[in-house]
Amino acid sequence: MTEPVSNVDLADRLARRRARVLPVLGLFLLIQQSAYFAHGDGARLVDQVRIGAWVAMSAVILFVLTTGGFWFRTAPVRALLNDEGTLANRAAALSTGFISAMLSAILLYVMQGAWEFSVGEAIHLIVTAGLVSALIRFAVLERRALG
Repeated sequence: MTEPVSNVDLADRLARRRARVLPVLGLFLLIQQSAYFAHGDGARLVDQVRIGAWVAMSAVILFVLTTGGFWFRTAPVRALLNDEGTLANRAAALSTGFISAMLSAILLYVMQGAWEFSVGEAIHLIVTAGLVSALIRFAVLERRALG
């Protein structure tokens, strides 16, 4: 028989997994971004599904970044996963994401004369820059904290 895993051990394993998975989510978001720019204007049904998948993935990533995720775990495990260090790391990551989004918006505004951007393209670039930079920052901070 196997011995039950303590909440502390489970939280430690989940925190390490989170630090490994978040950059992969950022990579998936970038891949979706490249697929968006490589294919049509969104007029076809398949394009709408792809855009819907991007919106859903972006919303889930934002929700994970703001809440910490692990919604289906017990309250004690979630509390261990959201300790003071993790809350500080998440705040720093969200700050980095906000700054990246704002810088992207400013850059797009400045570049609007040189390049033609649709509203959808600009939104994709701004949201992706913010989320990917926040994911990477959070993952780096968490990995550093976990040793």
